[in-house]
Amino acid sequence: MIEIIQDIRQSDNWGKYLNSIGWDIFRTPGGVLMAYKKMLGRSFIKIQKPKVLSEEDIKEIDEFAKKKKYFLVKLEPMPGQDETLLSKFGFLKSYTPLSVPSTMYIDLTKSEADLWNNVSHSGKYSIHRAEREGVQIRYYENPTEEALSSFYEIFAQTAVRQKFYKLPFSEVLSRSKSFGRKSHLVNAYNNKGELMSGKLFLGHNDLVLYSIGGTADAGRKTKIGYELLWKAVIYLKSTGYKTLDLEGVDDSRFPFFTSHWAGFTHFKEKFGGEIVRFPHPYIKYSSKLLVALSKIITLPI
Repeated sequence: MIEIIQDIRQSDNWGKYLNSIGWDIFRTPGGVLMAYKKMLGRSFIKIQKPKVLSEEDIKEIDEFAKKKKYFLVKLEPMPGQDETLLSKFGFLKSYTPLSVPSTMYIDLTKSEADLWNNVSHSGKYSIHRAEREGVQIRYYENPTEEALSSFYEIFAQTAVRQKFYKLPFSEVLSRSKSFGRKSHLVNAYNNKGELMSGKLFLGHNDLVLYSIGGTADAGRKTKIGYELLWKAVIYLKSTGYKTLDLEGVDDSRFPFFTSHWAGFTHFKEKFGGEIVRFPHPYIKYSSKLLVALSKIITLPI
């Protein structure tokens, strides 16, 4: 199993991005990144994919939450977390993730030949077909606002078509700029030089995350997406990353959250990565009334 020392959502760059879109950031003495917002004098705190938390870490989280007069703390643990420890400190299991509950990792330390062997037969066929169609792949490290703007047009089309949340362009721009040279835009163009598909990747230490992507309506009639992802895998490997996080696959534990993910899950599975399922999210309320209500109904957080 691929081991991730620190998820990108615990990086300083991700904290910089969150801060740019209105979140305040705090890192505990033990190194846990927390983001919070004030709501009617109380704080909503989220902690996404921290290291495996010790009892001391949770005490530091509690201390800060009380200092900020928290309303609730939403925690999304990494694999290996002792969930009984979370329960001991008053955290309750939640069924509404803030980030993907399951994902797929591709081991970029493998040779190019081994990576290719992991691609399914139909995936290889699609890649070869895109090559015959004259697909051109271009790579942009720390992409300009102009490059991101062109990419955003097809991302927005895809979000509307697939009924995904459409990030505002200002947030896409801020996300990319927060990572600087660790931001990688990979675009695919047809043989006429028209942008058909693109993916934005963000790097942190040895990990690189597929953040967002999109395909133009015309590109959907081709196999361009397969060639794009394959070339992105090889490019990201060449830059020194060891693990590619494909950011999200279908998870039967959360049917409402992932019910429309079957299509792109099937696409990602053709690249032979390792499925990783994160523990359930956990939530801690400041109010005993909310704790009691949460045992009766599923609160929408």
